[in-house]
Amino acid sequence: MHNLTQQKLCEELHISRAAYSYFETDKRVPDLETLILFAKYYHLSLDALVSFNTKEQATNSVKEEQSYQLIQHLKSKRIPIDVVLSLSKQDFDFLANYKELTKDNKDELCYLIKYKLRKQKHS
Repeated sequence: MHNLTQQKLCEELHISRAAYSYFETDKRVPDLETLILFAKYYHLSLDALVSFNTKEQATNSVKEEQSYQLIQHLKSKRIPIDVVLSLSKQDFDFLANYKELTKDNKDELCYLIKYKLRKQKHS
């Protein structure tokens, strides 16, 4: 999925939260226009969207869509996929912590890392 709350998703698709809730609980069937909105949003064909037999199929489709989004994001930032695949849990934790730092602290940490790399190179 796109990591949105139901409210944000409804805003993006220009549908009411109540309508979305009815669709989700099978109390109402979306019209063709709404189905097209969902299909475009989730990068699915209409056939794929309406042919889910189980939550597992829907979950797999969402996972495929997330993978697609991740690959597109990495390509847009010119980050090689093999680099990301080589990262450990510790690496991801470090990145998550880094994102919490202020700009000044990020700059300081980058300086320190470059210093340590130069020092390591000459050891």
